[in-house]
Amino acid sequence: SNQTKWKNQTLKLSTTKPTRTGYTFQGWGTSSSDTSVDYASGANYTANASITLYAIWKINTYAVKYNTNGGSGAPASQTKTYGKTLTLSSTIPTRTSVDDNGTITEYTFRGWATSSTSTSVAYKAGASYTANAAITLYAVWSKTISVNLYDVSYNTNGGSDVISQIKIKGDTLKLRSTIPVKNGYTFAGWTLDGVDYDFTTEVTGDITLVAK
Repeated sequence: SNQTKWKNQTLKLSTTKPTRTGYTFQGWGTSSSDTSVDYASGANYTANASITLYAIWKINTYAVKYNTNGGSGAPASQTKTYGKTLTLSSTIPTRTSVDDNGTITEYTFRGWATSSTSTSVAYKAGASYTANAAITLYAVWSKTISVNLYDVSYNTNGGSDVISQIKIKGDTLKLRSTIPVKNGYTFAGWTLDGVDYDFTTEVTGDITLVAK
């Protein structure tokens, strides 16, 4: 309500704060075009003059955060402004996992959900976000590839080094053609567990071939 200021007496301004949908009240200015606060709610007014005070408003903003839900490469957080449409980040996170058995699982990013346990997509990358609310979006994944990797190591038994390899389950691995050298000896092939290596045997785990 309007107040009355008496000459040479301090007036305590009203502590009542007005409201405006989508905005936060900051204080009072002395002009309708003011952007900075001259008087806070409940402040003292000492001038011997009539005055009209104008509300200073700040438009509300809301944080939009991204959680990769086990992946990596989360988009940077964004700010949603009241009443304005936000275009969500087009950045696509990635996810790959490897277990103790060498099993690699790759995932395909499907979109964003509003819960970490949701399997349905609420927003695609680059979609429009119109809600006037803060939110954390969680990546939704689907498995695409699962393979086993095995180490194939070479023990040259005192000879020159041969670089190890990685074998993918189900794929044919061509062994290194490098022939190790050892002074006074001629290389006669590779053995596995003391037996001449059978090159047709499927590798089902990590192996070490020993020079003969």
